[in-house]
Amino acid sequence: MKRLLLHNLHERLGARFEEYGDWQLPLFYESIITEHTYVRVSSALFDLSYLGRIEISGKDAEPFLERHVTRHLAKRPVGRGFYALMLTEKGTIFADCVVYKLRERFIVSVNPLVKEKVLERLKQDAPEGVLLHDISEKILCFALQGRRAQFHLQRLTDMELSRLKSGFACEAFATGGAEVVIGRVGYTGEDGFEILLDCSYGERFFETILELGTSEYLIPAGVGARNSLRIEAGFLLYGSEIDEETTPFEADLAQFVSADKQFIGREVFLSEREKALKKKIVSISVEQPRIPREGSPIFADGKRVGTVTRGTYSPVLSRSIALGYIEPRFAQIGRELEIEIRGRRVKAKVARKPFYLKKHTQ
Repeated sequence: MKRLLLHNLHERLGARFEEYGDWQLPLFYESIITEHTYVRVSSALFDLSYLGRIEISGKDAEPFLERHVTRHLAKRPVGRGFYALMLTEKGTIFADCVVYKLRERFIVSVNPLVKEKVLERLKQDAPEGVLLHDISEKILCFALQGRRAQFHLQRLTDMELSRLKSGFACEAFATGGAEVVIGRVGYTGEDGFEILLDCSYGERFFETILELGTSEYLIPAGVGARNSLRIEAGFLLYGSEIDEETTPFEADLAQFVSADKQFIGREVFLSEREKALKKKIVSISVEQPRIPREGSPIFADGKRVGTVTRGTYSPVLSRSIALGYIEPRFAQIGRELEIEIRGRRVKAKVARKPFYLKKHTQ
């Protein structure tokens, strides 16, 4: 079982741990609901160093990576960070990722469940002159998320963060002279930043942020809150809502595919636009406190029509919510459903996506 480089620090901070893939990760420190709420009203700090990070460089790095990801690289300026998919030859989702286009290199951040297969695919296809490095153990990844994230992070860098628009990243210098990549991206539905930096500075950086935020309503948060936040915000997770059996259309992710460029799986993707969907991702509001679990059956008109991928309790809505796949003909907003939870069918309905929209940005 792998542990984060800062595992001992998380332990000292009182973290409770859970297994995810091959990793032992902080589930929560105080409580999932408390940490979730802090992100919505202030900010919280996550250690995302379990994510895979692959560096791609060399003179042909850009056209090589263009072939594998579904969004344009050449049309984007240096310093951009953005979400993209990688498709299989049959047009299904091989992986999803965040791509950072930096000076003379790219960093691709992926779910740890797919890191090895992504790295292997890139290695097999890489031409001479393209260099691939797994930098997951060299570069740590933290996420500072929430309405006050800019306020907290600004105290650690001379870079004017207000100029860093959503979806952009840049290389800067933080406290102690540590070179970092700061991206205004997130997975919570709030404003926030991902911070990539050398592992030798990681513990000092993490502790410094928390120290500065002690009196400013900033706390550490675990993967429990990250999961509930992303469900509220309508974000999907590889291995839960998306996999190699799911198409971008079924997962409502076609907007992250640039059909006017070449990439692996493009021909099938284009043909899928004309076909009827077999399933469709929906947000589901549950009318009782019980939380739907992964795999819970979904019914409509007495017939099973789908399956829950993940459920949680929403502190913002004060109710249980879920994501799941159902037959498209039942996917209308407001459509009444039933979910089987611990042997009992509970009333639910299709909800508007996402459940939560931030009211303002910094």
